[in-house]
Amino acid sequence: MIDLASVRLFAGLEKHEVSAILAAASMRRYKASETIINAQRPATHLILLKKGCVNFCIASEKGRRILLRRLVPGNAFGIASFLSEPMGYLGTAMAVHSVEVLVWEHRNVRQFARAYPRLMENALRIALHYIAVYAQRHVSLASDTAQERLAFALTDVASRAGHALSSGMEVDIKNEDLAALADVSLFTTSRLLKRWARAGAVEKSRGRVVIQCPERLLAEEAASPEDGHWSRARAKIARAG
Repeated sequence: MIDLASVRLFAGLEKHEVSAILAAASMRRYKASETIINAQRPATHLILLKKGCVNFCIASEKGRRILLRRLVPGNAFGIASFLSEPMGYLGTAMAVHSVEVLVWEHRNVRQFARAYPRLMENALRIALHYIAVYAQRHVSLASDTAQERLAFALTDVASRAGHALSSGMEVDIKNEDLAALADVSLFTTSRLLKRWARAGAVEKSRGRVVIQCPERLLAEEAASPEDGHWSRARAKIARAG
């Protein structure tokens, strides 16, 4: 469930303004793997994830699904609905497990954007945040190793959607989704997860990873812990965790 005080979409708004916005929303539930929005369809709805996780994907020209982001409670999507003439949704959103979302119709979104300019500003900030995330992912693809990218992808999802256990931090994620987030092959993902399991860094089961010792995820990445490349990678993982 979400803490409304931490929702970026409502940052800086007065309580009565947030209450008015929430009153206009409708609650919808989706089952696992059910599509919430489709890429290129007119962006006529603003959506706030209330419970569960959502995979936000795009398709390549060859039809390959590319996972851009694992969305968690408090995340908003369908930002293009703020436009007077909505463009198409930029991607397809699918429920990972059962989810609950709050949905606003386009006319309500436009009404609130005019009444509360801060809401429009927040939407722009959210869009810019997503752009920054994707830009950093591109930088990582060009400069980091496959092991670094996979370690960061795993710890990033864990920091946002993980569940604390006595044995570590549990992440509900399939190998193919983790591979897509890290921009590595499924084979490489499987190989690295097995290596980490042998080293005691993770415990792996079907659709689930428990991070037991995050500092071991890059233990074999460089010969010396003084190496600058290794240190930068460790710092990135530490920020995600």
